[in-house]
Amino acid sequence: MAKFINLDRRDFLKLSGVAATGLVLQASITQDALAQTIPGSGKLAFNVWVTIGTDGRVGIIAHRSEMGQGIRTGLPQVVADELDADWRQVDIIQAIGDEKYINQDTDGSRSVRTFYQTMREMGASARHMLIAAAAKQWGVPAAECGTELHKVVHSPSGRSAGFGELAVAAAAMPTPDVKNLQFKSKDQFRYIGKPVPIVDMEVIVTGKSQFGIDVIRPDMVYASIERAPVLGSDVVKVNDSAARAVAGVLAVEVIGSAALPPSFNVKPGVAVIATNTWAAREARKKLNIEWSDSPHAAFDSHAFVAETLKGQWGERKSLVTVGEPETLLAASDARHTARYSVPHLEHATMEPPAAVAEIADGHCTVWAPVQSPVRTRDVVAGAIGFDKSKVTVNVTLLGGGFGRKSKPDFAAEAALLAKKTGRPVKLTWSREDAIQHGYYHALSVQEYTAAVDKKGWPEALKVTVASPSIMSTFAPDPGYMADWEVGQGLTNLPWQLKGYQLDNAKAAAHTRIGWLRSVYHINHAFSANSFADELARLADVDPLVYQRKLIGPDRIIGKADAEHPFSTARLKSALNRVAKSCGWPQKTATNEGWGLAVHGSFHSYVAVAAKVALEGKSLRVTEVHIAADCGQLVNPDRVHSQMEGAVIFALSHGLYGDIRFEQGRVVNSNFHDYPLLRMDKSPRIVVTLIESDERPTGVGEPGVPPVIPAVTNAIVDAGGPRIRQLPINRHLTC
Repeated sequence: MAKFINLDRRDFLKLSGVAATGLVLQASITQDALAQTIPGSGKLAFNVWVTIGTDGRVGIIAHRSEMGQGIRTGLPQVVADELDADWRQVDIIQAIGDEKYINQDTDGSRSVRTFYQTMREMGASARHMLIAAAAKQWGVPAAECGTELHKVVHSPSGRSAGFGELAVAAAAMPTPDVKNLQFKSKDQFRYIGKPVPIVDMEVIVTGKSQFGIDVIRPDMVYASIERAPVLGSDVVKVNDSAARAVAGVLAVEVIGSAALPPSFNVKPGVAVIATNTWAAREARKKLNIEWSDSPHAAFDSHAFVAETLKGQWGERKSLVTVGEPETLLAASDARHTARYSVPHLEHATMEPPAAVAEIADGHCTVWAPVQSPVRTRDVVAGAIGFDKSKVTVNVTLLGGGFGRKSKPDFAAEAALLAKKTGRPVKLTWSREDAIQHGYYHALSVQEYTAAVDKKGWPEALKVTVASPSIMSTFAPDPGYMADWEVGQGLTNLPWQLKGYQLDNAKAAAHTRIGWLRSVYHINHAFSANSFADELARLADVDPLVYQRKLIGPDRIIGKADAEHPFSTARLKSALNRVAKSCGWPQKTATNEGWGLAVHGSFHSYVAVAAKVALEGKSLRVTEVHIAADCGQLVNPDRVHSQMEGAVIFALSHGLYGDIRFEQGRVVNSNFHDYPLLRMDKSPRIVVTLIESDERPTGVGEPGVPPVIPAVTNAIVDAGGPRIRQLPINRHLTC
């Protein structure tokens, strides 16, 4: 199988063709590229992502961050397939942060979706150049040549040459215009669509993998930081005498800024630097810090939700009006109203944020488990006053990301301390640090009011949503959600209605708001699917039948010429497939129930059927079926795993997740009061992947949103309460 290779910065720059001659081959393959031998390596760069050595080894750059989703395998699979490479002769090299890779932000479920075609072009381009070189050597038309597993063949004469034999000559060939490339048909795929094992498997199983927390540098010191507990608060004064007296403590530094908006800036805090992490953390406990007042110190998250649920909305603005919803609502004799809420959530990655930074000879090198290495480089450069060309970010394996590690404040902290101490610094966040100083998923309150006809079908719907905006982290708080935030599930709600109105009520941000896996789709899928189920039960119609009719006829919502137009046919197909998987409708015991939910997000379509059992006030989720249409599957094993992981992630946050703010600060501190789903509570999970010839779409996030509404709908089916305020454990023992 393919191998993953860790390279230091110097070797990486040689391999990627930067250090040797200064030639940088851009991602566009429409320009000619000169042959480039990488000194001492026998490797030649064919384009930004592909090198081929005279020994026949193919190097493929992995420019996205690996956090368990398998992207370090998936995208190289695509390159190798179009190249016709032997997977056993492929080396995969993790990229440093560099703009030449177009976009390295591993978030938004867009790695394969965005780079599938680019990777095909990179592989096909290199194959084209190999064929051209062989044809020239043999004096035959290139059209008579083809490739077979790691070699170029000329069938009429029976001649063949391995990739290594052709590497030097092929790299000298003009880079082909993308319009002239020939791509494989689906039936010719060797790796695409196949369950290729992840390239990191051996190092992970044998304990040789390197996560951010594993990095060690010579002469390294260790740091722990006490950070401001409230947004906008700063250090007034600090008594550090007791901390400095702890054995092993080397220094105490005041760092950070309370300036708002917070962006990815280093939070105000006091750092303890020591010869080991234990000493740094013990000394930190002895710091006596006075913090300044903050206007956010009065924030109570539960109080905000409670007040809003009573109808105490802030100033509103209307975002969508279709038909005459107000007229239809006023004329209706039957209206149904329900309010839903989702609390703040934290990412709870198994590996808390950690980073190592080292400054030598005017250059800063960072090793960190980051999702956005270019952003990390730029933020680090700004924090320490370096030009970004003087910062290198090495991406380690991530022990979970979920959006938290695309926010590089922790890497900037390490770099700032490395500059202050003049030594390599390892900064590790504790679990308490991670839970109390994160970038939080936005809480949300939503109200639905429907005008219902005599048969129980909605004619008009008015939705009001209040939720702080992620944009408040980067600009003065607008109070309102951004269009793209509301657009995650509400703007184009896929229901057949005569009238629809969507309003956004103001909700101020009192903490750092950030994206978490599935973002606002979590909130909106919960409310929409819950309300649909409520209407179905009021109408005494099977929820599957109701959802199908509510979605209505097959059609495209939004722009038909969009790259990934929203298809109600694919949405209903996912619903039908999950119903088939679980045998809906299925008879259950009196204390058991099934629930359904369906949602389109990140251009994919996912439906979930959940089964629960109730024993008094005790809930157990026993079975979850999930059906996903994610377009063309690059690696079905990885997609299958992502759907399983989405179920566990969603259950963790939906059953238990509630980051509570009192007096502006987070009350939770560890897994005892911010628990995750344990193995003995995990349900049976059945995954159905829908075959499709459509372009690849999102995988990492679309499985999350429909899980919890399926569970809460199942609770009602089992005779339990209608849960409109999450988490579920506020109402039932889980």
